[in-house]
This record gives sequence, C-alpha cells and structure tokens, in this order.
Amino acid sequence: MKHGFTLSEILITLGIVGVVAVLTVPSVMKNYRNRMYVAQLQKIYAQINDAAQAIMNDEHVDNFYETSAVGKNVCTKTGEGENEKTTCTTGGTEYFLTTYFKTIKKNCATGNNRCVAPSYSKLDGGNIGTTGDMCIQTVNGATVCGLYNGGNNVLSILVDVNGPAEPNISGRDLFSMDMKSNGSISDFSSGTNNPSTAGAAANTCGIGTSLYQAPAGCLTSVIEAGWKMEY
Repeated sequence: MKHGFTLSEILITLGIVGVVAVLTVPSVMKNYRNRMYVAQLQKIYAQINDAAQAIMNDEHVDNFYETSAVGKNVCTKTGEGENEKTTCTTGGTEYFLTTYFKTIKKNCATGNNRCVAPSYSKLDGGNIGTTGDMCIQTVNGATVCGLYNGGNNVLSILVDVNGPAEPNISGRDLFSMDMKSNGSISDFSSGTNNPSTAGAAANTCGIGTSLYQAPAGCLTSVIEAGWKMEY
C-alpha cells in the first residue's frame, strides 16, 4: 500500500520552512555582507601599508613624515641641453595617493565623477555628512581620502571599502585611520592627532559624531577580533 503526503501536510511543512527562512536569512545575509566588508578592508589596509613603505623606500627615509607625502615639492627633468626642462609639482596627499595607488578615479570627492557617498551615517543611523578631502578610487573599488593636519603632523585617512556603494555606514564600509611615522597604520586617534599616539580603542567604535571620529575604534575592533566584524 502506497503512502503519500496530504495537501495540508505539505502546506504546513512549507509554512514552517518559510518561518525558519524569515528568521534566519537576514542574519545569514548580514554575516555574509560583514565578511565581505572585512575582506575588502583587509585588502585596502595592506595596500595603504605597502604604499607608505614604497614612498619611504623611494625617497630613502625611515620616517613617513619626511617624504613628499607631506608637502615637499617633487621635481622632474626632461630633455637635454637647451631643451632641458624642470617641472615641479606640489607634493602632499594628492601626490601620495595618485602616485602610489592604482586608481580609476582621482580628485573625486565632488562633482559628477565623485567616488564618495553624498552622506554617511553612524551605526545607530545618525548622519555624519561626507568629505571634500583629496580622494581617489582604486582599481579594486575602494575609495581612499586623505587629510593632512600640518599643525599636528599627521596624515589621517578615510576609507570606504566599496566606494560610494551602500551601506555607507561608519564601521561597516567606512573606516578612519592615522599614518604612523614608521609607515604603519593605526586606527584614527580620535582627536589626539599625533603620529606616535596609539589609535582609538575598540570600545569606542561607533561613539564619535563626526565623519572621521564616528568609525574610530572600529578598525581596532576588527583587527583584535582576528579580522572579524563582531559589533
């Protein structure tokens, strides 16, 4: 004698599956997206480190703040004899970002070619605005912006790991960092702005209220968790 399922039994089973999916799929998708953001963050973090070491090696210095990345003029000679010509361009953040990264966009904080979001938000949803700093977009799609504070001698870096694409939330796809004197990177120092100062602590992630301060502590949190986003 053959046995089968009744229509009511099938409908009940499908209902249970639907409820389980509603409860679990959002969590699975969130975890997947967070892993994707962290993978992109880890990649651009390594690229920034490599770029800092490259400019230091090229200019034969042990201190990042003695390089052209912080304002020296960069001069090149072309031609010979009467045709010899020297062209000098101002160094600084623009020189560093456009020379030591593979880019698809340059000077793209504003205008139709922009590589940053019109606005960013905190983890709790509060708006923190956007940036008009010097920005590039790398061939991997990440946006890197730099702001050099000459008074405190520190280059702060804002990274959107997937460019202007959503979610545009600090601590998810937006992170802030400081460049150290030895060419390494720390989390943003949350107002301390000194290249010898350690970055923000993990427990400050999401507390700040400005564009650079809101993500402060989130990079530290991700690294201390073994490159995982657990907040």
